[in-house]
Amino acid sequence: MLKELQDIGLSEKEAKVYLASLEIGRATADQLAKHAKIVRSTTYVQIDALMKMGLMSTYEEGKKTYFAPESPEILERLLLKQQEEAQVRKKELAALMPDLLVQFAGAGDRPVVRFFDGKEGIQTIREEALRAKSKEVSFLYSFSKFKEIFSIEEREDYSRRRAKQGIRARVIYTSAYTPEPGYVPPPLTAALYMDEKNLPLNSDIFIYDNRVAFIVLEGRMHGVVIESEGIAVTMKQLFDHFWKSGEKNIKYGEGAQ
Repeated sequence: MLKELQDIGLSEKEAKVYLASLEIGRATADQLAKHAKIVRSTTYVQIDALMKMGLMSTYEEGKKTYFAPESPEILERLLLKQQEEAQVRKKELAALMPDLLVQFAGAGDRPVVRFFDGKEGIQTIREEALRAKSKEVSFLYSFSKFKEIFSIEEREDYSRRRAKQGIRARVIYTSAYTPEPGYVPPPLTAALYMDEKNLPLNSDIFIYDNRVAFIVLEGRMHGVVIESEGIAVTMKQLFDHFWKSGEKNIKYGEGAQ
């Protein structure tokens, strides 16, 4: 019952002392500490808290002070009181929220970092890129590693949905194999191939709006999305540098120019 009492609102030590009191009845602080298996010096703190809640009482007998448990029904009253207080705090927060949101909006640029695990987490990042407000995304990735995780059906479906939403993509991809001369990128896609010997990538990079996503496909798959205008601008500048260096080799899909 220890966890349940903590869920109601008692601390771990308060719950231990109260349960000990219920089990042995009236007892001294020493007896309660021993039975509850807590340090004697802190027992009085827990007893005092329980007495304030009405869950324990005390009396003198001879030269000793004894403590006794009160009915667990009091817990219902405590829980009801907590619920009433929660409702009051909820109303106070509702009244305060508009001002808090105004303060939040004016607090300036705050980088936000989010972590994602596994293939499903990577899918979440990829889906988020499909909601780019700028209708433009930049991808830098290792095709050799990427195709081991995502099937051709998954890749084609993603490209099709991206094009349907009118999102243009600039793609720099590396591979151990040179693409065939007749290769044509998907619609709304401009693609630049780079030999992975010249650009070995340990993680993929997605750049969209004010966000940069780093995706690791080797070992334990995971991704990190950083929301920061400054970082996004810097990464776009680096991407543009690579893009311009290979401009003569860029291939365009239908409607990408």
